Amino acid sequence: PDAHAKRQLTLNAGGATPTSDSGFGISLNNGNSDSPSKTSSGSKPSSSSSGSSNGQPGRIVMKTPPRAIESPLFEAASEVKLQWDYDDNMKKPPSQITIRGQMPSGYFEPGTTKPLYWYIAQNISAPNKMYTWNTITQSPPGYTLREGTGYKLFIIDSSIGWDNSTHVYPGKLFQFMLPFSMYNSRYAQTNDGVPKGYNPNAAARPT
Repeated sequence: PDAHAKRQLTLNAGGATPTSDSGFGISLNNGNSDSPSKTSSGSKPSSSSSGSSNGQPGRIVMKTPPRAIESPLFEAASEVKLQWDYDDNMKKPPSQITIRGQMPSGYFEPGTTKPLYWYIAQNISAPNKMYTWNTITQSPPGYTLREGTGYKLFIIDSSIGWDNSTHVYPGKLFQFMLPFSMYNSRYAQTNDGVPKGYNPNAAARPT
């Protein structure tokens, strides 16, 4: 009888260790139970629920000007056409975007030493991922965009905001920055000497 009781005790002790109930009890009742809540509270609401599977933010891929041009030239006093796409990490494209410009170094916000920024477009819907920027009317208040280098253009998700636009939110837009230069067109004629807008069909015929 003593040997039978000892054998039964051994079986009971061995069977109690690996039960799933005990496993969940340990997970929920020890210090590790705080880990998921700390992770979720450290992120902005909904930043991970719609995120990409690899935790990467979405990014803009420029089409116009082509992304192969690292620092494009934009003509002053003209309309600049912008067109872009999103990479595969973009799981929740922005419903509204904001486009912001930065003047070259040496330009500051009045009375400060902070870089001079201005809004080209604010909180706009761009379902076609295109925008036409009028460099005359959408320039910094009190300034004219002049020929030179060192300009920057930013595109951000309006719902994230400027201050948070360089934070990583999986599947949502990370701040895009495009350096560019401005130039003044000094050509009244095309390369082959024909005036711009010349229509040969409307020209007077020799008599």
